[in-house]
Amino acid sequence: MYSAKVLNKLLKEAPKDAEGSKEIAELRKLIMELMKPRLGQLLQILKTRMIATTRDEFQDENEDWWPDYELLSSNWRAITDMNGFLVCTQDALKGLPDDLRAIGESFDYAYSVTKPITIRNKTKNYILVVELLEDMEDFVMHFSRLCSKNLDERRDLYDLASITKDTGDRIKVKIFDERTFVQLQSRIASLRNYIRDFSALFDVHLESKEEAEFKPLYMLAKTQEPLATVATADKTRT
Repeated sequence: MYSAKVLNKLLKEAPKDAEGSKEIAELRKLIMELMKPRLGQLLQILKTRMIATTRDEFQDENEDWWPDYELLSSNWRAITDMNGFLVCTQDALKGLPDDLRAIGESFDYAYSVTKPITIRNKTKNYILVVELLEDMEDFVMHFSRLCSKNLDERRDLYDLASITKDTGDRIKVKIFDERTFVQLQSRIASLRNYIRDFSALFDVHLESKEEAEFKPLYMLAKTQEPLATVATADKTRT
């Protein structure tokens, strides 16, 4: 990620009412308007926790207790299953490539107005920032496609496990969900950092101190024995 010094070389702070000051202010305002709500969505996803449930929470021993986990929001309320979590992630990514392109266009215009006509050739630092925007756009598009792929794969696994009720098929869903949950949160954290660092180049700070200090956990909130182990224990008791 580039140093904030890049900004000084790209868009040197212009005195009020000086040429380019309006365009620079509008660029910063656009970044704030488009990216701040995005970071809020991403942060809520990062605060989601996967909590394992056990047979002890069910009074009826014959009750089907699958799936054996819950996804909880930051206030510890159950929100959805993994399918819904994937859809929620896709929703957070929708429109983001268009927003990044809009910021790129505003940046290009502000740069052209701010720089004297004699040095309007694109500098190395200008190209680096443009490439950063393009890289972020590519990241989001690949991430969205990954969510679609995971949705299709999970649907097949879940439908089979729902029909057979076989422990082995359910374990496959459990492993898939745990792996996907960690994968999604890791990528969301990376995207959040990209957006924050890019915005900081233009002296736009999108999060409060508390939000900025939040550290995601790439692990389940608590561990649980594999379903196969539980099933074996049940057979032993019977």
